[in-house]
Amino acid sequence: MDLLNRCSSVSSSSSDSSSDSSTQRRIKGPWSAEEDKILTRLVDRYGPRNWSLISKYIRGRSGKSCRLRWCNQLSPDVQHRPFSPAEDQAILAAHARYGNRWATIARLLPGRTDNAVKNHWNSTLKRRYQTQQQPHRCEEEEHDPMTALSLAPPGIGGAAAGDLPAGFWDEMRNVIAREVRDYVTTSFQETSTGFRL
Repeated sequence: MDLLNRCSSVSSSSSDSSSDSSTQRRIKGPWSAEEDKILTRLVDRYGPRNWSLISKYIRGRSGKSCRLRWCNQLSPDVQHRPFSPAEDQAILAAHARYGNRWATIARLLPGRTDNAVKNHWNSTLKRRYQTQQQPHRCEEEEHDPMTALSLAPPGIGGAAAGDLPAGFWDEMRNVIAREVRDYVTTSFQETSTGFRL
């Protein structure tokens, strides 16, 4: 308990307390082993609920920081072993159904936190999911020679000449000529030299 009192920043007056908390610097770095021991003892004493009270006994740590450290790392309910293939499949299926609702997905996996599930998805499973989806996309897209773009001249690439209707290229030449003529006549009415198209 002496260790708890050394880290305490609670003052006797409420006005002193507010000024003390405004000048107190927050620690944003990693937790030390000593801070972990203090947090564990405080959670045993006060329960994993009153985080603002618990944070008063750990210098520089906010209630949110204490809660996240407990819930994601120190709680005995949290499992720190690698994800099993069954858990991977459950995450993939749940992600297909719920999207990025990590807390909802984590409830399906006892002992796993939403943060652990999200990190596992982003570091490992997302790539696997995308590669599984890749072949399906190719099968869904059908090749249509009439809408496929090709830079190859007729008969060399893209659609075969026999696949196109008779007179296709003559009609395409007329369409392109008409579009170019309309563009030039509307864009370049008359130049300063008197040249008119």
